[in-house]
Amino acid sequence: MSDSKVSIIIPVYNAEQFLPQCLDAVLRQTLPEIEIILINDASIDGSQAVINQYLLRDDRIQAIEWEENQGVSAARNAGIEKATGEFVIFLDADDYWQGDQMLEHLYNQVKREHADFISFGFCKVNDVGEKSDFNVESPAVVNLRQQDGWLIKYNVWSKLVSRKLLIEHAIRFETTWGEDALFSIVLYGHANRLVIIDEIYYCYRINPQGASSMDWGSKRLFGTVHWFEQAITLISEGALFRAHPDVLQSIIIDRLKMLFNRLGQMALEILSANEQRDFFSLWAKCFKYIDAPYFNAQLKSDPDIGLYSEMLERVKRKDVTGLGIFFKSEAYQLRSAGIVRPVTLSQQQARRLGQDLLQVDKAYIRCDFGGGTIVTLPKDRAHQLARQLVANRNPQIQLRFN
Repeated sequence: MSDSKVSIIIPVYNAEQFLPQCLDAVLRQTLPEIEIILINDASIDGSQAVINQYLLRDDRIQAIEWEENQGVSAARNAGIEKATGEFVIFLDADDYWQGDQMLEHLYNQVKREHADFISFGFCKVNDVGEKSDFNVESPAVVNLRQQDGWLIKYNVWSKLVSRKLLIEHAIRFETTWGEDALFSIVLYGHANRLVIIDEIYYCYRINPQGASSMDWGSKRLFGTVHWFEQAITLISEGALFRAHPDVLQSIIIDRLKMLFNRLGQMALEILSANEQRDFFSLWAKCFKYIDAPYFNAQLKSDPDIGLYSEMLERVKRKDVTGLGIFFKSEAYQLRSAGIVRPVTLSQQQARRLGQDLLQVDKAYIRCDFGGGTIVTLPKDRAHQLARQLVANRNPQIQLRFN
């Protein structure tokens, strides 16, 4: 299939329920010169039976079946090695595309602009098929070497990428936490030209049983900061990124917020005393790269800037005892356990949030209202709120917590 314009790489693991919808969306594409590479990563359900059915339907489909599970990174890498298309696109077996002309449109656009890859929009889909959280960017053609103001978008499945670029620079997935983001960093680092379109083509299924909802533990917590270390190294050593310091600073601020909103408290609850020291020492090593003017500019309108600054200073000093005091302080607890300003949700947003909260079975539930407003509530209160949100029939609802 050396005349393939696009190679579609689909790792499959226990996706029997969703794989038909995924493959049907691919086979409806109007671009005929495609190859579909399925990698069955030792599924223990009926995924292989579904694959066998589709192999009989279309000779553009080929499959690899593994006897031992190797993970999504290894599966995608195997797909890259087997691919022959001019461009490569990744699709997860429990997700799907919308728009039968998607590949044709993407291919024509990226070729017209002589670009290394093209990025497009996506949405999230819940278990009843409702779509929400649309993620789109403003359309643009970006010369990564000459233009400023662009930032890395980590999702690998919302891109059509030149296979030549992947082969020439040996760009592959790491078998580590945050593999998509690291892949994207390397991709941006070697690319010259990027096309961005605002069409929403990818439908990302929110799977309560999937990897994103795994229980947090020591390994996963350390994975977040090890990813941060690797990302900083890749960006600091790349000539492209040295010319665009905002890229690194945006990642640092994003990680700072993640530590502030979620990971810091978790570490103090889950990790042993020795692990806590190691964990925050790694964060301190990463935060030494923070640029103070950028920090102040990005957070100047955030009411929590003082708390961010206090936490950052304690992390830099590797003051684990002080961090324990900080996360238990009245100022932080008031910020964490209550909304300091009213939050207004549309009826659709309220219903969706309520449905999500009702699926969480934990003693304390962190409710994310967007815009950095996160509230931690006891389960009974969170579920009571959730039922009110689902039952709300007003166009808008305003929430206020004491």
